[in-house]
Amino acid sequence: MSGPRSIAVVRPNHRLGNTVLLTPLVSELEARFPDSRIEIITTGPVAHAVFRQFKQVTAVHSFPARSFRDPVGVSHMLVALKRRSYDLAIDPITHARGGRFVLGWVRSRERLGFRWNRPLRDRLLAHAIDPTGAPAHLAQVPLYLLQVSLRRSDAMSVERRRLDLRLTPAERRAGEQRLAGSVGSTARPCLGIFANATGPKCFPPEWWRRVLQSLRRQAPALSLLEFIPLDRRPRLAGAVPGVFTEDLRLLAATMSATSLLVTADCGVMHLADAGGAHVAGLFRVSDPSRYGPTGPGSVAIWAREDSADDVAVRLRGCLDASRGLAAVG
Repeated sequence: MSGPRSIAVVRPNHRLGNTVLLTPLVSELEARFPDSRIEIITTGPVAHAVFRQFKQVTAVHSFPARSFRDPVGVSHMLVALKRRSYDLAIDPITHARGGRFVLGWVRSRERLGFRWNRPLRDRLLAHAIDPTGAPAHLAQVPLYLLQVSLRRSDAMSVERRRLDLRLTPAERRAGEQRLAGSVGSTARPCLGIFANATGPKCFPPEWWRRVLQSLRRQAPALSLLEFIPLDRRPRLAGAVPGVFTEDLRLLAATMSATSLLVTADCGVMHLADAGGAHVAGLFRVSDPSRYGPTGPGSVAIWAREDSADDVAVRLRGCLDASRGLAAVG
C-alpha cells in the first residue's frame, strides 16, 4: 500500500467505548503516514472529544445518534460524504454491517477491511484481510488489519499502541483540581467508582454498597468518590460523595487523578483507561480478553453478585499496587 494523503476511518457507531477503542489505530496511522489527513466517520457526538488532540484528524463526520429516528439527517450525511474523496477508507472491525455499507458508499481510491467471505461485500475491498489471525482485544484488531495490509512481519504495531486521549497538561491539572474539590484533599488515596453499565454488565447498587462496606473495614482512611452517569442519577447516593460532568475529557482527567478507578465493563472504563487512570474493570458476562483495560497498572476482575468481599480484597490489592506504581513512576 502506498502512502495515502487522505484517510477515512469508517466506524458509524455511537458507543463511547467503541470510539475510544479506535485511538490506537489513529495513532498508528499518524505515525505511519505523517503527511496524511485523517477523517473519522462515526455516529453521535463523542468522537469530537475523543480525537480533539489528534492533529492529523481534520474532520469528524457524525451520523445522527439515533439514525433510525432521523432519516433526513442520515440522508444529508450520505450526500455530504459522497462529495468527498479519499485515498484510503478503512473498515476497522471484523464484521459490522453499517461500517461496510458506508465503506462502500464513500469515494475512495482504495478500501481496506476484513474479508467476510461474501462476494458482494468483499469485492469492494482493494485489501481484503483474513480475520483468522486477528488478536482478541478489540483495540488491537484494527492495528492488525493495518499491519497485515502493510505486509509487516513484526508485531510492533499491535503491541505498542495503547488507548490514549492525549490529555494535555492543562487538562490533567483541571482533573486534579476537580478531584481535590470533590474529596476535600488528595493526601489520602482515593478510589473512584463508576457504578453504571448497560444490561447484564451492570451490578446492582446493593452489591456496590457491600463492596464499599468491606473496603471501608480494610482501609478506613480511603477516600471514596462516585462518578455520576450522564443521566445525572447517582447509583450510590448517600453512601459516597459524587461528582458530575458532561465534559468527557474533564471526566477522564479527573478519573486519572484517582488512585484507582473501579467500574464495570462500559465505555467509561475505556475512557478512563485512555486517560491514564489505573483501572479495575469488573466483568461478569463479557470477555476481558476482548474488552479489558490495557494501561499500566490496570486489571480485569471477574466478579459475581456473591463475591463482594472477594472483590473488595482484590481492589485493596490494586490500590496498594497503584500507589507503588505512582511512587516509582
